[in-house]
Amino acid sequence: MKFKLFNKTFLLLFINIVFLSKIHAQDQINMWVVGIGINAVDYFPTLNPTNFPGLDPSRGNQDGFFNEISNAQDHWNVSAPRINVTRYWNKISLDVSMAFNKITKYGDIEIDPISYFALDGNLQYSIVNPENKFAPFIYAGGGYTFADRSGGTVNVGIGGNLWFNESLGLSAQGGYKYNSPDFQLYPHMFYSFGVIMKLNAQRRFMWNGRKRFNWRNGW
Repeated sequence: MKFKLFNKTFLLLFINIVFLSKIHAQDQINMWVVGIGINAVDYFPTLNPTNFPGLDPSRGNQDGFFNEISNAQDHWNVSAPRINVTRYWNKISLDVSMAFNKITKYGDIEIDPISYFALDGNLQYSIVNPENKFAPFIYAGGGYTFADRSGGTVNVGIGGNLWFNESLGLSAQGGYKYNSPDFQLYPHMFYSFGVIMKLNAQRRFMWNGRKRFNWRNGW
């Protein structure tokens, strides 16, 4: 099942690459970036009696927040897609995304499948010039997540963009999604990996301007 999911996901990414790889670079006019990829949800780092009142303490995370944080095989719920749009203002950008997943495990505890849907808006701060070939960033923001229980989240994390050419690259990020216990939505780690593409706002503006000029002259 997971193999088929990855096949479908990367086929979708390939189609996007074929159609959008010729789009020009982001510059002072071209400030928009779009992306699509996969995401992963990991509850194990927060798997403790505080966040999971009905949990058998012997089944939880006994060794601190960062214990097995990279154990994707045993703990991550991997699915697709995550779709995002980013608007740049120099080193600061606003990233808006939506992600779909299916939760089948809380850490190493198998559960009946739960649909997961998240809407997030994060401010990113690029540590270097965002037009560099590799541009790491930190982010913070908030969102709303539906996963059996629903609630608002506060998001913090790190990530990076790797550009292959002037228009096409890869993006990866990982962070913590926290919520108030009042909402009863379990806090968790959230990761994403995808293809990103810069949109040529200048070309779109010039095309629209030419069509507008022709229309005014009766063409």
